[in-house]
Amino acid sequence: MPKKRKLLKTSLETTDDGNEDNRRHPKIYAKNSMDRFGDDLCQLLLSHLSLEDCFQCECVSKQFQRTVFESVDCIEIYSDLVNKMIKRQTIDIKKLVTIAKKCPNIQTIDCRRIANRYEEHMGKVLNTFRVNCRHLRDICVNIRRNGAKLLPSLPSLVTQIGEFDWLQNSVLIHCHRLSHLFVYSLDGVFDDTSRRLLVKNLHTFSFHYPFSWGLDSKQMLTQFVAHNQSLTSVVVGISRSYYDPNKDIPPELCQQLSRLTQLRRLTLKLEEMNDENSLSEFLRTIGLNCKQLKRLSLQMDSPKSRWTGNTLNCLQYYRRLNRLNLTLVEDIDNDLLEPLSLCHRLTHLSLDMKQMS
Repeated sequence: MPKKRKLLKTSLETTDDGNEDNRRHPKIYAKNSMDRFGDDLCQLLLSHLSLEDCFQCECVSKQFQRTVFESVDCIEIYSDLVNKMIKRQTIDIKKLVTIAKKCPNIQTIDCRRIANRYEEHMGKVLNTFRVNCRHLRDICVNIRRNGAKLLPSLPSLVTQIGEFDWLQNSVLIHCHRLSHLFVYSLDGVFDDTSRRLLVKNLHTFSFHYPFSWGLDSKQMLTQFVAHNQSLTSVVVGISRSYYDPNKDIPPELCQQLSRLTQLRRLTLKLEEMNDENSLSEFLRTIGLNCKQLKRLSLQMDSPKSRWTGNTLNCLQYYRRLNRLNLTLVEDIDNDLLEPLSLCHRLTHLSLDMKQMS
């Protein structure tokens, strides 16, 4: 019985006859050979793998070994990954150095999914990557109880902060490149003693307004907006229990948010609202002044209220609106969604309602 022919690498050879146009032809590979894919295509395919999958696929071929980590420029460090690197209650630095050296092109590290019990190790983890990854420029973290210990030498690299403990707000003054911040209360971005604003030039901000510590929330909001005109995304929660029950949406909030002319996304979370006109006037003012707004999300938890079509008539002023999200717990009239016909650029619509005709 004849032996099967092995599919080998072949090439076309040419002879040099002195003609300058005569060049060597590229190699032709067998149809079932992985070598027929160039490094560029291979790198693109491997870029969709997770960091753990990259280490498993590294031994597939020399080409994989050569390209699998080239496209890794952003990694996410989560609790299970940190747990695998802990040895005798101490982080295994050798494993960290190995990962860092294999991924020299890392630019962003996101460790916002780290559980509280692993926070004590994150200082060593981040410092190891900082030493071995020359291109590292963005770190996304949570600042909780041990936030001050977490970033002794890395605040200049922190660009995004998820969960934030206002008792650690002294860290913010050193985060000069911070662009994304999520806090519970607005006073968390002010110094406790001098009441100086600690953050400027943010792009994304999430907070509740007003707050119940008896501080001058109007003055703080005015100062914050004046130094953060670069905001493109805002998430604000409003709870009636924090202020005068006769008012639904504080007028100063509407006034100050309307000054953010670069705003692209706005999420409004309302609790126990009972004045339809207040909400309609708020949305109208925002639509008239924030002409760049493209995404609007309304989350209204007011089971005692009933909203009508007049509530959303202001959507006619949102000329560039292409994404709308409505989450309503209260009863609605049949004409509530009629104003959607005014949104000519709307491409994405999400509705979460108690009832719908």
